[in-house]
Amino acid sequence: MAGGTDARSQAGLFSLREILLAVWVTIASLITFNVVVRLFYREILGNDVGVPIHWPISKFAVRLGRLDVSRVAVLAALAIVVFAVATAYLLWIDRTSVWPVAVAGAVLLVLTTLTQGQGAGLIRPIDNGGSYYRAAVGVTDPVAFVTTFEANQLQLPLHARTHPPGAVLSFWVFDTLLPSTRAVSLVVGIGSLALSTLLLHRLLATYYPRDVAQYTTYLFVLLPAVQIYYLTTLDALITVAALGAIYCFTRDSPIVATFGTLACLFVAASQTFMTVFLGPVLVGLALLDRDRIAPLFVIGVASLGIYALVNVVLGYDYIASFLTASHQQNPNGFFPLAEPLRYLTTRVENVAEIALFFTPMLAVLAVRGVGVLWRSARGLSRIDREPLVVFGLATGSLLGLFVVGVYHTGETARGAMFIYPFLMLPVAAALRAADPTRRREALLAAAVFGQALAMQLVGDYLW
Repeated sequence: MAGGTDARSQAGLFSLREILLAVWVTIASLITFNVVVRLFYREILGNDVGVPIHWPISKFAVRLGRLDVSRVAVLAALAIVVFAVATAYLLWIDRTSVWPVAVAGAVLLVLTTLTQGQGAGLIRPIDNGGSYYRAAVGVTDPVAFVTTFEANQLQLPLHARTHPPGAVLSFWVFDTLLPSTRAVSLVVGIGSLALSTLLLHRLLATYYPRDVAQYTTYLFVLLPAVQIYYLTTLDALITVAALGAIYCFTRDSPIVATFGTLACLFVAASQTFMTVFLGPVLVGLALLDRDRIAPLFVIGVASLGIYALVNVVLGYDYIASFLTASHQQNPNGFFPLAEPLRYLTTRVENVAEIALFFTPMLAVLAVRGVGVLWRSARGLSRIDREPLVVFGLATGSLLGLFVVGVYHTGETARGAMFIYPFLMLPVAAALRAADPTRRREALLAAAVFGQALAMQLVGDYLW
């Protein structure tokens, strides 16, 4: 089903000089924006307390002075060796398989995270005071937890009170089945990475040659967002469910398109209220292919039925719980009206954080790829139009959430992690059009992973 993406090239990939220039521009831009943002907060908003310390990363602390140099050096060296071997194998030996990508990504994920130390890297993120896991270890009866969720919602830890009960119950299941907090972290991170790798590869292979799908998926697992946030976060599970929903809905089988999508949507909706993000994508895909209207109708009716059943049987009202979470996030009222200047600055911050954790090189490729998709989609089959529709509606849906005030303090590289697989669609289109040499592909992969490793070594990403 590989599509006919426009072969008019963008003159290959980046040279070493261009990558170094991108790094310099990124660093210079970050320094400049940090100065400008601090001046804006202090002089215009008159707010010294809310000034972002390391814009646009909302939760971050420099840790260079606290590095265990000998341990970190060994782990970083091992990570570089694993990356070099994996890149050579994927580019020069096996150009189609997905499992080497998943294995390499998982090993690199563990190694880069362990540079933070086992306590800071594996345990603290999942077991902090505001976490879902902290709430999960106190659950004795999961059914009673759901039935009493609304009554106890505001007494739950910070993150747990702004998500549906499934966010806590997911970690309750892991904690029940696994022997330790460390094991929960590893299973969540490695399992999520393996599943998202498989799903993304198969989605990309629907539209592009398998070598392009494999290499693009490899770039995904190397992203700073994945290498820094995938281990121990609920957002990795949400990303898998969101990606699974779109993958299932794009299948030719009506059964998979209906019930596979419904199952993924149920999992996603039980974890986060942001599942609404998927609605416009599913509607757009159904309008693109009228054979999907019937599955979408069944999905919509079934979703309403599940909501009513849970409400009647368990006494849990999803919408009421969402309104409670929304009020918790917006105690002063509708964010754009309550704090309009801060609203505007955080909208820029939200987009900038996603872009930073996506790397400047892939951001440029994504922009190129949108042009490639636009040219190739006009007048061609749905296979050529679908990547553009999925990407356009996914990004548009997320921007719509930003417009109504979602995500007050950034954290979008983690909280909106579900957007990254869809950003890889135009990247794949640009790669297909460029037809780069193996050397240029290796250089791009090194630049992406180099940024991820450097960011992991430099910072402590608290949230």
